[in-house]
Amino acid sequence: MSAAPPDALPRWAEELRFRYVAGDASMFLLHGNVRDLFPWADADGAVRFVPLREFLERFLGRTKDIVAWYNLSEGIEFPDKKVERRFRAAVDARRILDSEAPLGGTLPRSPGEVLPLFEALVTDPAQQAALVLDYVETIVPAGEVSFMSEGDKANLITLQRWSGDPALLQSANVVLLVAENLAEVHRRVTASPQLAPIAIPLPDAAARLAFLRALDRTGVRLDMAEDDLARVTAGLTLVQIRGLFRQARQSDEPITFRAVSRRKKSIIEQECHGLVEFVDPAHDFSHVGGNERLKRDLLRVARAIKAGQSHRVPMGILFVGPMGTGKTFIAEAFAAESGLTCLKLKNFRDKWVGSTEANLEKILQVVEGLGYVLLILDEADRSMGSASDGDGGTSSRVIARLKEFMSDGRRRGRVVILMMTNRPDKLDADLKRPGRFDAKIPFFYPETAEERVGVLQAVARKARLQLAPDADLAPVAEATHGYSAAELEAVLLAAVSRAADEDREALTAADLARATADTVPSRDTRMLEFMELLAVFESSSRETLPDRYRGLGTDEVHARLDRLRAILGPRAGTGG
Repeated sequence: MSAAPPDALPRWAEELRFRYVAGDASMFLLHGNVRDLFPWADADGAVRFVPLREFLERFLGRTKDIVAWYNLSEGIEFPDKKVERRFRAAVDARRILDSEAPLGGTLPRSPGEVLPLFEALVTDPAQQAALVLDYVETIVPAGEVSFMSEGDKANLITLQRWSGDPALLQSANVVLLVAENLAEVHRRVTASPQLAPIAIPLPDAAARLAFLRALDRTGVRLDMAEDDLARVTAGLTLVQIRGLFRQARQSDEPITFRAVSRRKKSIIEQECHGLVEFVDPAHDFSHVGGNERLKRDLLRVARAIKAGQSHRVPMGILFVGPMGTGKTFIAEAFAAESGLTCLKLKNFRDKWVGSTEANLEKILQVVEGLGYVLLILDEADRSMGSASDGDGGTSSRVIARLKEFMSDGRRRGRVVILMMTNRPDKLDADLKRPGRFDAKIPFFYPETAEERVGVLQAVARKARLQLAPDADLAPVAEATHGYSAAELEAVLLAAVSRAADEDREALTAADLARATADTVPSRDTRMLEFMELLAVFESSSRETLPDRYRGLGTDEVHARLDRLRAILGPRAGTGG
């Protein structure tokens, strides 16, 4: 236990109290980190960290005579028998007035029976009651009304009616709904103007430090200062931090930076159900060949991040260009240079109604909790493509949520979203605007032999290839005009294979010559030109363009794109 109480209630609880006292709402939806621990100061000043249910029972019990908790599994529960007796007396009084029989010995469990009881209570101006519906997504799940059961429809109508019922708004009663993911609750409930959603975030550094100081250290060896541990556990809940201590106590191993980082990676990837992947880049810009202007621009951003100059950091960065131009490789190198925690977004789309939105919400909650994050979205045109009518509005809601997230200037310098695509025309136009994606960087195949030599040298360094004295990369570069960075790497790997067949480590000039002659580059030249012109069109700086494109005006780019669309037909698709 802590010796002194915290300065105030958690911020979300202060918001709840303020909005209730101000008469802003009498029905709230708590969502986010609702399964964690929260600090509560007892009368003697000692602080205990308790689950949300105990926190709310104590918080609400200070001003309410009745506090009732309900979920489908446990039914109706109360802090103690005295509160249960008050509940029964209040409900029975109302039922007698309505010529109904009093409650029996066992309270009902199904929502269809419980919600009418609660409604009779919360619309009674004579009561001081707080009712909590936990796991509310199981009572009014997200989905199309036409596919809902009669019971779910009735529950939905009841909660909608409560949110706008003048009797509830004018009473001293309050209703709290609790769900981890807002997207899993039916939209007709969450969209009600009389319902106040309140997000419970992951614990910040101050909350983590207070919890660490309150934890029992018996049998645990800590190889770092408390402040450092509070910092490195960003993105974890207090329950998960407690788990780190229990694991250390059981294994008799010290808590180290490496152990915490490894465990944190495992926890977050598991919590996100495979939706994100931690990336620990093994290379930086020293391994990137060519692209000198691009590297300078990104290094400028990386230095601004490290210096805390948030006003110089873009909210988002868009990498556009044909496949094989090194977008992913450079994105990971940028992560290493910036020092940001790097997460790569995996496929978060799901076939079930509301699941895609819930997955995105979970990811954004983790990103927010981690603090300084580079979130990489590869092939963004697939996951963030323009809204269509064929997915029930899912794309629209996903894009709208990401726009909202990226429009919050408080995240500038802390969270950088880096999208990569070779089809930026399929992305929502408003998503790409400045203020969200401030830097749109085009990628092209190496333009000159010198650039191709730089790429080949970088590949050789990364793969630790041995070159024989007669192995010169310049002839390879001269013979590979129009090759992508990926195709240049393929040439070197083919040479490695030939050398290995003869049980040699070092690559000779003959190995390089044979591999160059044998490797066939992409011949889909029209599609590649189309993708290059899209990159030209999206570029936010003319100086980032090759000389052959730098003088093109917007009208000419449009004309050439239209011509290629006509030639490519359905393969070009329609843009956003």
